Amino acid sequence: MSDSVLLQLLSQGLIDVRGDDAKLEKLETTAADLAALLKKDPSKTIPYVLVACDPAVRTDDEVVLSVVEALKSRWPTYVNTFSGTPIAVIRAMLLQALALSAKDEDRIGVAFVNTARNVLPLTEADNEQGVWHGVIGSLEEKIDGRAETEWATPDQISFAPMRFEAPALNEPTVKRSMANRDYLKKNIQAAAGPHYHDNQTGNVATNGNPYWPQNAAQWNTEFGQRMASAVGDVIDGVVKSVSVELPDVSAPLTALAQSASEYVGAAVAQVGVATVGLQRRTNLLWWKESLFSPSARINYRALSPAAAAALMAFDLHNLVPTFSPASVSSFLHEAVVALPGYDSGKEYRILELADEIKANPSLRALREHVAEPDRSQSGRMSVTSFVGSAPTLEGFAGVTGVSPDTQLTLPAWSAWIFRELQASRAVSEARQSPKRTRKG
Repeated sequence: MSDSVLLQLLSQGLIDVRGDDAKLEKLETTAADLAALLKKDPSKTIPYVLVACDPAVRTDDEVVLSVVEALKSRWPTYVNTFSGTPIAVIRAMLLQALALSAKDEDRIGVAFVNTARNVLPLTEADNEQGVWHGVIGSLEEKIDGRAETEWATPDQISFAPMRFEAPALNEPTVKRSMANRDYLKKNIQAAAGPHYHDNQTGNVATNGNPYWPQNAAQWNTEFGQRMASAVGDVIDGVVKSVSVELPDVSAPLTALAQSASEYVGAAVAQVGVATVGLQRRTNLLWWKESLFSPSARINYRALSPAAAAALMAFDLHNLVPTFSPASVSSFLHEAVVALPGYDSGKEYRILELADEIKANPSLRALREHVAEPDRSQSGRMSVTSFVGSAPTLEGFAGVTGVSPDTQLTLPAWSAWIFRELQASRAVSEARQSPKRTRKG
């Protein structure tokens, strides 16, 4: 939206600041304060929405009183402009605060949209519907886009080639020795004959071959044996002294194995992320066709249609994440319509449907899930939270803002419960969001 919610409501004559821009600015500032408070404590989201939707909210409501105090801090003399408690202005500031905080935190947007979709059609705020639908429609488009992305299954999954830079290896080291030439010379001389001539000392006995070549056969035999032995000894000595030190490849091989393991792990994870939407849809189809409740371990056919519709909403909530496409609600509608015994023309009082949740033994898991025994705040709360927390259904209208005579079909009731459960979880997740706990 290009204009603020307050400005839109002002331009349509739904709130009046008597043409004073300074007063409008004080309302804008108060709404910003409320948005900051809401982002700090997302648990206020649902009560804020329930009050913002209800033109008939009591002036002593806890949320109304807190907004009045916030307005006083910014505009101490506001009572000079408005007669009594300005409910319309308070609701307008709450709507703007919700819109501002939902822009920064999608989970607040989920809680806001799901809660408003339930109660807004039941209120008498007909002249405000255009503004409300603009705010909700914008948030739904953003949230649904995120959900569709998370649920999408790609046509193909591609992987980048594995990158591995092999470290440089040292060249092999070869250690060798030279042939012992003195040894070889001495033994060749010994193989050649009985003595050799030295210029200084004359003939020197070799203590080797006793023959000279004139005894050809004997000399040749002796020479060959001695020569082979001499040369062989030298060669063996040289070869024996040669050593080769190969580079250590254990570290590169370990690095390669680790890189390959990480690459395969990342690829498997990528496949898992890419196909999570397909897996969710497959699980939902299995659930719908089996008509079996994972929480109550019972077939929905064994329950009354009203109990089955409520339990199906709870089970579907447990099967899908906080961010789910808008089509999931339609899927739930069709699942309830397929229940045996469903009467498309029958409507039920919401108080009777709430009493079914409170009394039916098969809905214990749902009751325990929505119960809030440690609620520190009073005031408005969702229908399911009230049913799970209150000992009786007395005061239903005052706490929920919904008339006990409200008529709903079973698919509408199931969708109502599903939206409230999604809203409650979104609030819980927003409270734990790192954005809120990060320092600095």
